[in-house]
Amino acid sequence: MNDYHKVLLEMRGIGKNFPGVKALDNVNFSIRAGEIHALCGENGAGKSTMMKILSGIYNPNEGEIFFEGKPVQINKPEVAQKLGIAIIHQELSLVPELTVAENIFIGDYPQKFPGVVDWKKMNQEAESVLKEMGFDMQVDQVVGTLGIAKQQIVEIAKALHRKVKIVILDEPTAPLAPQDVDRLIELVNKLRSEGLGLVYISHRLQEVFQISDRVTVLKDGQGVTTRDTKELNRDQLIRLMVGREVLNMRLGSVANLETQILSVRDLCTPELLQNINFDLYKGEVLGIAGLVGSGRTELVRAIFGADPCTAEMKLYGEKLSVRSPRDAIRQGIALLPEDRKHQGLILGMSALKNMTLSGLDKFSKFGVINRRKEQEDGRTLVKKLQVRVSGLTQETRTLSGGNQQKLIIARWLFKNVKILIFDEPTRGIDVGAKAEIYSLINEFVKEGGSVIVISSELPEVLMCDRLLVMAGGRIIKELSHEESSEEKVIQYML
Repeated sequence: MNDYHKVLLEMRGIGKNFPGVKALDNVNFSIRAGEIHALCGENGAGKSTMMKILSGIYNPNEGEIFFEGKPVQINKPEVAQKLGIAIIHQELSLVPELTVAENIFIGDYPQKFPGVVDWKKMNQEAESVLKEMGFDMQVDQVVGTLGIAKQQIVEIAKALHRKVKIVILDEPTAPLAPQDVDRLIELVNKLRSEGLGLVYISHRLQEVFQISDRVTVLKDGQGVTTRDTKELNRDQLIRLMVGREVLNMRLGSVANLETQILSVRDLCTPELLQNINFDLYKGEVLGIAGLVGSGRTELVRAIFGADPCTAEMKLYGEKLSVRSPRDAIRQGIALLPEDRKHQGLILGMSALKNMTLSGLDKFSKFGVINRRKEQEDGRTLVKKLQVRVSGLTQETRTLSGGNQQKLIIARWLFKNVKILIFDEPTRGIDVGAKAEIYSLINEFVKEGGSVIVISSELPEVLMCDRLLVMAGGRIIKELSHEESSEEKVIQYML
């Protein structure tokens, strides 16, 4: 066990250059035993670059690193691992086809003798690691069959079995449901109590204040401040991160409740949804809350034609028949999916191609695309939505989460859709980009559109004009903006 509050690691004057960009400039950072140190900043602030230097993926151009008071060069990941530094990336690095135990010990399998794995010992030690963490899991399960929350636990166990001293957690709760977030936070607190030093990177500021001891803020590659978390409040932290006030926003508030846009009656799906009934009005932002498995995503996928359902639906008072997403898009209904990287974007394509993907008919005549017109409209939307790109040809995978989300919004604006459905609109997006997404939603409804928002973040759905609470494949409660509160919503969700 580490000596409590002993300085485990110091990074002094760290600088990192990429071609044409100074990603980090004279940044200082330290980690103590028995501490959770939050690292905050907007996308592009330098957080990931700092942690890649700490874990040996990048080498700094300037500065020094000290581990337990001694200078070290962490010039490759193997050096970081030997020192006891582990990083849990937002994108998990598990092998889906292997078992829990095989993933925990990957690259380090215990052997009976050279070349022969001691499977019994490996399974027993895997069980022991998980029990020490407070989890009881079948170690012979194939990881690909597990939910994302359990996969996250396996990823952490993979790090802990190597007797680490420092654990870096990059957006650990981004893909998790609220009940799984609580479980993970319990584990993080347990690791702190055992003397580990933890770096916690999260856009969810509530978690930062809930569990961290200190917070360091980066902005534009420079260190803004390091403070005890208890010395700050949410507004102060946001101001340090973005350099300006980001006001609490209201989504919608321009709804015309006399003009019904979408009517859904008796919507059912083969496995989950039962007798769903609701209406959507012109200029309205309708929120949908519920735990994972409540039917939120299944509902909007059914409306969008991605999943089969039976229902009586009307659009502008006329019968609506949607057998596929193509039918929905033709009739002005668009979905921004929860998993934007795999379901919403083609990451290897340019920003322009992702924006115009569904609207090429606007630029085509006799099958020939007018590239000049495509680029003109693309530049107009990039400017309107404030998409931060180096150019229209920039590869989409290189953009931040917020800018990727804006590309999908731009795509549907090309199609002049009237209903936008957002499933987790700001997941993995920093606080400044969130405000920009909210502003785009408000601009859309002011121009006569209507929006449905699904979010696991209760403050986000509480901003909406109306709120539907789902549980067990049904709508349990409808609340107006004035009636809704976190306490009420949680009461109906559970």
